Amino acid sequence: MKLVRSQGVVLRVKNRNEADRVLTVLSPELGKILVLARGCRKPKSRFLAFSQLFCYGELIMQPYREIYVLNQADVKNSHYDIRNDMDRLSCATYIANLTEEVATAGENNAPLFALLLHGLAYLSYDERNPLETTLIYELKLMKLIGYQPDITHAPASGKTGEESCEMLAERIPIHKETAKTIHRILESDLKQAQTTAMSEKTRQELNKVLAIYIQQKLDMQIPSRSFLSLIP
Repeated sequence: MKLVRSQGVVLRVKNRNEADRVLTVLSPELGKILVLARGCRKPKSRFLAFSQLFCYGELIMQPYREIYVLNQADVKNSHYDIRNDMDRLSCATYIANLTEEVATAGENNAPLFALLLHGLAYLSYDERNPLETTLIYELKLMKLIGYQPDITHAPASGKTGEESCEMLAERIPIHKETAKTIHRILESDLKQAQTTAMSEKTRQELNKVLAIYIQQKLDMQIPSRSFLSLIP
C-alpha cells in the first residue's frame, strides 16, 4: 500500500496494549487523523520521541482502514518546555483539546495547523503570560472557523451619562478597552497579535467572556478550559 508523507502535531495520546499508542494528530493536508505508533512506549523505540503530547514532526505513514500506521517520524519540535510549567501545560492542553474539537478528519486545513504551531511555540518560548497567549489563540481560531466576535455598542445607561460600553453580538457585556483589545487582535497577523498589550483587568474579563462565547458558538464545554481560571 502507498505510503503517505505529512507533517503532524500530536493533540491527544491514548495507550493501547502494553507498548502501543493511538495518537490523535493534526495534519495540514489530512486534517484530524488517528495514528498508531506501534511499540512507542518501549525505551528504545524509534517512535518514543514523537508519541508525546504537543510533539511536531515529519511523518511517513501507511493508511489502514480508518487509521494510519506510523512508519517513520522525524521530530522537528517536541515543545518540551511546556511541561516544565503547570500554567503553560494547562494552556497547551486546552488549545490542543479545542483544536481537536474544531478540526475535521480528511479536511485540508493548513491555516489551523499553522495557528496551532504558533500557539505551541509561544507557550514554549515566549515570556508572555500563557493565559494571554491562549486568549489570543481562541480569538484567532474562532475567526478562522467563521465565528469572529461581532463587537457592537450598548445603549448608554445611568444618570451620569457615561460613555456606553461595548458588547458582543450575543449580548455579553464587555468594557470598551476589552472590545478594543479584541479588535486589535482580530485585525493583526499572528506575530503582531502576540504583542498586543493586555491589562490584568482586560485579561480577566476576556477570559470570562470567551469561555461563554465559545461554549455558545460550538455548543460544547471543553473541561480543560476550567483550569484557565486558576492562572493569574
